[in-house]
Amino acid sequence: MVGCVGIVAASFDPPGVAAAETVAAADVVAGVKAAYKDVQSIRADFTQVRRDAITKAEDKQRGKLSLKRPRKMRFEFTHPKPSLFVTDGQTLWIYNPEIKQVIEQPDLGGGGGMGVLLDDLSRLDEMFIVTLLPEEKGPRPDYVLDLVARQPSAFKSLQLTLSKQKFLLQDLVLTDSMNNVTELHFSSVRLNSDVADSEFTFVAPPGSQVVKAGGP
Repeated sequence: MVGCVGIVAASFDPPGVAAAETVAAADVVAGVKAAYKDVQSIRADFTQVRRDAITKAEDKQRGKLSLKRPRKMRFEFTHPKPSLFVTDGQTLWIYNPEIKQVIEQPDLGGGGGMGVLLDDLSRLDEMFIVTLLPEEKGPRPDYVLDLVARQPSAFKSLQLTLSKQKFLLQDLVLTDSMNNVTELHFSSVRLNSDVADSEFTFVAPPGSQVVKAGGP
């Protein structure tokens, strides 16, 4: 996978969540589920930092993201070098135009654990054991949730940061099974915009090498 891989949610403020001094994880989960239950697509800009557990090397990238239910994702990396990560929920393509190579494989893990960015938000407590992390340095404008998957998953740990006002997704920190860490920050998010299914399929450009992995 190439490095991976605020949301303008529905106006929903569950009673007591915005004003209460002490908020339980269940209150936040209820707000998130209500805010995202009718969200069908998302567009956003993102910045990503990936840290290698062994070499400690740090890779920084940025690009554009499109999501659509069910489990469709497109990460288009634009800087410093272009690359593409696309899944239609069944097949995953990773394209490196610099070396003209396409990796094609079955998508068995919800985009490497990134399904939480849309599909899993409306059923957060069904998919994860959720812990609301304390505000150690005084009040802050967001909630930080620690998520533990209830079933075997593609990642070891996951943290989500959401705004308190409307549960807008701000950041995601994912640690994979090899202890590599991927941090994503989202901006310029458009909710329920027109996102065509064709964005989540991929045809290898002429002259590209296609490597099929993970199949029978």
